[in-house]
Amino acid sequence: TLIDKQNQDWLATDAYKNPKIPLDAQMGAGHLNAFRAYQQLNGGEWKPNATVPPIGWDYGIVNANSSREYALQKGLKQNSFVAITLIWDRWVELNDKNNNQEYDIGETFIDKGLNNLDVYLVKENGKNNEVVVCDSVSEVDSVEHIFCPVPTSGNYKIRVQFKKQVNESTQPYALAWWTVGEK
Repeated sequence: TLIDKQNQDWLATDAYKNPKIPLDAQMGAGHLNAFRAYQQLNGGEWKPNATVPPIGWDYGIVNANSSREYALQKGLKQNSFVAITLIWDRWVELNDKNNNQEYDIGETFIDKGLNNLDVYLVKENGKNNEVVVCDSVSEVDSVEHIFCPVPTSGNYKIRVQFKKQVNESTQPYALAWWTVGEK
């Protein structure tokens, strides 16, 4: 178990308790486990609007005022933990005074702002009234992270939502998930 300077694990952090704080100030999302990172990549890239395995990732694009959904193939196991991470780039432009398309000393950058994306774990109940179980909804970061227990066994999906457009109307993103499916 990873602990911080106050001798607390990740489950005691503000990031775990508050959906507007995606990462802990000291621990981030936790520690890197190289073998699990390999397993994550080995899970393969999966596209939205189709069922996806319990472990996988996607490099996708979402349009302004819309969402992309990833329905998990297997129902999730009650009391298992779900880890979902969403990242995207802030748009920064080089003020290229000599037009050589390279940074030179004295040139500056223009911050074009950060589109706001959010990520949700949603329980599907087949009655058109889905329940958001966990979410990460920071308004100022280019990362969203969910690490939460599954309250009840059943079918779930991951939703990537383009919440607020600040620059371009399409936003590339990377999404990774690790869940425990029912057997």
